[in-house]
Amino acid sequence: MQHEVTDRTFLLDENGRLAEPGYATKMNFVYNREKVKKTPFNLKEWNFYQFIKDRWVVQMTIGHVSYMCSVTATLLNLDTGEKREIGSMRPFFIPRLDNDPEKNSVCGYRGDDFVMRFKVSDDMRFLDFHGKNKQYADVRFHLEVENDVANEKMVIATPFERPWQFYLNYKENYYRVKGFVKFDGLRVDMDGARGLIDWGRGVWPYSHEWYWGNLTARLGASSSSHASAGGVGNDLSRCGVDGGVDFGFNIGWGFGHLDNATENMYFYKRKAYKVGVLEVKRDGGYMEPWHLKDGEGKMELHFTPVYDNYTQNKLVVVDTHCDQVYGMFDGFVMTDEGKVEFHDLLAFIEHAVNRW
Repeated sequence: MQHEVTDRTFLLDENGRLAEPGYATKMNFVYNREKVKKTPFNLKEWNFYQFIKDRWVVQMTIGHVSYMCSVTATLLNLDTGEKREIGSMRPFFIPRLDNDPEKNSVCGYRGDDFVMRFKVSDDMRFLDFHGKNKQYADVRFHLEVENDVANEKMVIATPFERPWQFYLNYKENYYRVKGFVKFDGLRVDMDGARGLIDWGRGVWPYSHEWYWGNLTARLGASSSSHASAGGVGNDLSRCGVDGGVDFGFNIGWGFGHLDNATENMYFYKRKAYKVGVLEVKRDGGYMEPWHLKDGEGKMELHFTPVYDNYTQNKLVVVDTHCDQVYGMFDGFVMTDEGKVEFHDLLAFIEHAVNRW
């Protein structure tokens, strides 16, 4: 069952329970934070951005788990495995975050020699960071991201076993970027990068895990990928100045009760297509090939890993492990125009096992 929430509705009822579990293709859930019933130390909130250009991956995060605030800026080279990262953790501090990822807002964090700021306007997102630490004397991120509220995206309200637990998640694909990232003498031009936002709010179990995969790409004239529209023909010229088509998907499982909806969805020409449960096969470890498909023949993915960005954090009551595996996707999706095939698209699937 895939229950779609089509009207604006408060996320939580008067008892702090999810009013209407399900999914939406726009922000139809009103995050009424004041209705959270448990102690403040249960609430988790974050804004995460990721962008890929060639083999460079850029990530920016502002978030907290109530008893700990964490802010990070990361630059990863998938060819060499070299990671440059700067971060700040502050106990018992709640950063300034928004209640709606689509509305105009300013989110930020400021510490000693460490400033991160996300500004959302009607048509742009401005992501900025400036900081230093013992390893890096001058780190700067400046990214200007195209923002179109009319885009369809993956929004889901997921329940857990306990009635006061919930997860509200908003993921939007196909952001187009210009700007740069600088770590001392290394400067990376990010003009033309593609990326996503992962916006999450919730009260979860202390121990949990998930699988999450996401792809953002451009099919067509400026891409090495091939798209075929099942005999309909490729009218690519109307989809962008470069003759390309915005394409992407979000997949996820293993987190919360998914009886009302899954996170599985793909996007073609900025329209969302919902998918149910995926069959997932992998012959061995994370770096072995993956095969994923749904039961209705709407989507099939073949994933060939190239790099495992493994991270682990242990700090008092926090213990997190994540294999974020980057690789190349081949496959097809079914759209209103027919079958669309794609090849050699760089993206990721991650498996996180956490206690926090």
